[in-house]
Amino acid sequence: MRSTIIAFGILSIGIASCKTSDKTVATPKVLLNCDNATYTYVTDIAPIMQQNCTRCHNTNMKAGYNFNELESVKKAAENGYLLGTIKHMDGYDAMPRMAGKLDQVIIDKIECWIKTGMK
Repeated sequence: MRSTIIAFGILSIGIASCKTSDKTVATPKVLLNCDNATYTYVTDIAPIMQQNCTRCHNTNMKAGYNFNELESVKKAAENGYLLGTIKHMDGYDAMPRMAGKLDQVIIDKIECWIKTGMK
């Protein structure tokens, strides 16, 4: 009888420890797949820059960039500034300033554009 009570107690503790918490479990980030991406600057990236970046990064060359110009956007992409800032990575100023982080879909689009040759 005593061993049954002990076994029941151990089993109860084991079951209780398996109880899931009320916290949401984070879904692992899907790896970015740019294999079939066909993003272009004119169609996809320039509108993002216009909506989110050119208010500050224009002919005034704030931080050395005019995001109205393809070559300036490419320069920021090539040296890591563009992704570093929009991903809010350590060592970079979070952009866009005075706004929330860009939607992950937009960040992924920019990253795919960069990885596929910035056409």
